Amino acid sequence: GGLDGLQVNGLYAETRGMLRGMQITGGANVLTTGGRGFLLGGLANLSFDDFQGLQFAGIANVNLENLNGVQLAGVYNSNGKDISLLQTSLAANITGKNLYGAQLALLFNVAGYSNRGLQLSSLNITKFQKGVQIGLVNAVDDNYGLQIGIFNAVTKKQKGTTLGLVYIYNNTKINFMLSAGNLSYATFGARFRTNNIYSMFDLGCPVVSSSTTKSILISYRVGYSFKFKYFDLNTDVGYSHISNETDQVPNKRSNNQFAITLRTGVERNIYKKIGVFVNGGYTFFADSYYGPHFTNKFIIEGGVVLL
Repeated sequence: GGLDGLQVNGLYAETRGMLRGMQITGGANVLTTGGRGFLLGGLANLSFDDFQGLQFAGIANVNLENLNGVQLAGVYNSNGKDISLLQTSLAANITGKNLYGAQLALLFNVAGYSNRGLQLSSLNITKFQKGVQIGLVNAVDDNYGLQIGIFNAVTKKQKGTTLGLVYIYNNTKINFMLSAGNLSYATFGARFRTNNIYSMFDLGCPVVSSSTTKSILISYRVGYSFKFKYFDLNTDVGYSHISNETDQVPNKRSNNQFAITLRTGVERNIYKKIGVFVNGGYTFFADSYYGPHFTNKFIIEGGVVLL
């Protein structure tokens, strides 16, 4: 039946009425009706109804209704409906409806309907957000809050703020670009353009200024595109990391270098999904990350874009 007080067991503990107290076991705790208090399970805690309080488990906490409190697990937390306060685990946290607190995990967090608090993980997913997402990848249908991450996606409505390296909205166009110039002999890039704002990742090799053919260039750029009747005028600023097989400067650790580049260019669509472009610009090239000495260089490049 119900429990008012303390229950301690080695392997398994079950309360079929309401819990008002503490249940501790080395294996699994089960609450059929729910309650309030403290659950400590060496393996897992399972509650079939609303619970208020603390759930600590070595592997997983599963609550099938609403939770007002804290779930702390070594691997995984799951909550069927709303959660207020905190879910934290090493792997993942899931709540079926609304998050009114915080989800903290290494791999992923999911709020089935809305996030009105904080999601902090490698991957954060929800439908409606008025809170904060911080992670490597953030995905939401309607954003009225804040996203901070490497890749950020808003699939329907954007009324909030998104900060990161790549932003994908419902009208975002993803283009692939092939080019060559006096910075890299061959470059492949991906561009993410939302309205007139775009971000790019480039991978090029070998690097023209390198003394070895075994060199690569990795770049990130952010820019703005001015649209005219017959062409687009693109302007951007970028950062490049250059890795060489050997040092480039005698008596100096210089197998890794970097460059900051300002570019502007003209792009024109010539046939349906294919366009061409020519860019010119100026780069500030550092010979090393250690006590860098900069040289300035005009750059020119051209190529094709798959629209």
